[in-house]
Amino acid sequence: MGTLTERVRVFYLILLILFLLTVGFFLFDYYGLIEADELIPALAKKPSSINWDQESPTEVEKLEIEKSREKLTEVMSEIERQKSELNQDKEKLEAEHLRLEELKKGIQEKERELEVRKKEEANKENKLKVLASKVASMPPKKAVEMLSNWPDQDIIEVMKQMDKDAEADGRPTITNYLLTLFEEKRRSVIANKWLDSEQDKTPEENINTLLEKEVIP
Repeated sequence: MGTLTERVRVFYLILLILFLLTVGFFLFDYYGLIEADELIPALAKKPSSINWDQESPTEVEKLEIEKSREKLTEVMSEIERQKSELNQDKEKLEAEHLRLEELKKGIQEKERELEVRKKEEANKENKLKVLASKVASMPPKKAVEMLSNWPDQDIIEVMKQMDKDAEADGRPTITNYLLTLFEEKRRSVIANKWLDSEQDKTPEENINTLLEKEVIP
């Protein structure tokens, strides 16, 4: 029994010694006094295996991607700015186009009015020539009887045309003589209106010169 107890003590003593050696070995390695991996290769630390995801970008690539995104944002902002300016220019051009169209319509309307006026004036001139020729060919008293029923302005227009025709033909006009055949009051009204219509064209003359001057055909 005593021998068994002795053996147990020796066994535990050996275990204690092995434990202390193991602890001391790792302590020496920890403090760098020995290199455990050199003495026991099995203890060498294996590099940790890193499972790199080949599709995951590196930090440099992430930085480049971020820069590209910023550049793209700047480009898109510039495109939007230019688009806005183009829309504004388009609106201005459309407004200018409408203004020009309105101006064009106004000019065309003025041209139509002018054309109508020219035709009316041409018709009026032709009518005046016919009436002036008719009055000039009538006996003076018959002509005055007919003219007396006309408005003052129509009488003046016809007599003006008679003066033009006489000047063009190189013959004396009879309008002054015809005026003397009108009733005195009517003659004065017609003469005054005639002078008023001619005051911007010829110097004002003594109305008596017009009334008293007689030209007999």
